[in-house]
Amino acid sequence: MINTWNIVIALQFVWPLQFGLALEVPFHDSLLHEGETCTLADGKTHGTCRRDIDCLSLMIVPQDNWKTCSFDEISAIVCCPELEPHTLHDTSDRFKRISDDICAGFSDMPVTENHILNGTAAQAEDFPYLGALLLQDARDVLNESWYGCGASLISDRFMLTAAHCLVGKKVVHVRLGALSLEDVKGEEPVIIGIEETFIHPNYTKVKRKAIPRNDIALLKLSRKVVEDFLIPACLYTEPFDPLPDKPLAIAGWGGNDTDDGEMSSILLKAQVPIYERNKCDFDLRNAPKGPTRLYDDHLCTLGKSDGEVMNDTCVGDSGGPLELSVGRRKYIVGITSTGKICGTNFPGIYTRVSHFIDWIVSIVWLRKGIN
Repeated sequence: MINTWNIVIALQFVWPLQFGLALEVPFHDSLLHEGETCTLADGKTHGTCRRDIDCLSLMIVPQDNWKTCSFDEISAIVCCPELEPHTLHDTSDRFKRISDDICAGFSDMPVTENHILNGTAAQAEDFPYLGALLLQDARDVLNESWYGCGASLISDRFMLTAAHCLVGKKVVHVRLGALSLEDVKGEEPVIIGIEETFIHPNYTKVKRKAIPRNDIALLKLSRKVVEDFLIPACLYTEPFDPLPDKPLAIAGWGGNDTDDGEMSSILLKAQVPIYERNKCDFDLRNAPKGPTRLYDDHLCTLGKSDGEVMNDTCVGDSGGPLELSVGRRKYIVGITSTGKICGTNFPGIYTRVSHFIDWIVSIVWLRKGIN
């Protein structure tokens, strides 16, 4: 008989390599192999034994219900649940499958330390997909430009960003592979022009007492990304949002002081959890300076406080990622969209990427003559 205690200890060493967490996952003596059917620890939810890095749906299952089938040489084989989706949108299986297959072909992300709270300076390997957009006012005859939004590389030719970053503006280029917005010794940023922009056709501007709808856009780069240190992020395609106990990363060059709107000269990162939809909707409907509501294309976060400062995105972080790390893969769950005053106890609002998989895939991978 296999000693359960030894299995738990072994798992505490294996699991951090995949999910960044040291967890005691229930394990039973009878080993199950990859591809075999299984049941989660709740005794009700059925699934299939898969490698942990191939089971994104585990991120929406409470840890108490996780179950390990066995181990292979490099990872845990877990019971991956087959959930009946209570969907908030209608993403076809075909488009989801295309996106997931493309993701499987991306290079592994570098091994990084856990993301640190409260606007800590990021490291070069933390966000190898993140770029800064150099913008111009479309009506400015002087052609003055500034870095004003972020964007995420999701293929070798496309960036994902927020629509409100592009309305009334021209994107001059994207700056990739650098932490600083200024030229710094030792950094060699990759500057790529923009060939075409795609703003979601149903994007609606911010109106009084409202938050933007369908705040998502795509940028087609003027050339393919061939630099091996620039790695695309995957799209989060699951119909469920990650649970609030799953840490998500935010990053950007937005201001780190709630009293001024100046951009940070270096890339900052922080950690935030998902804020439950019903609670977020209640807060929005009862906001004293502009009641509104939460729609299916939105999701919320509410950062944890450290003293009086809350982890949050600010002006200039728009278009940047709300990221879930699963093993050596990084998934874009949301796009920084809007909120109230940054750094407060009011939730941040993000565009819900899983709501737009069909639209993204149809442009990035299925549109004729895209390369």
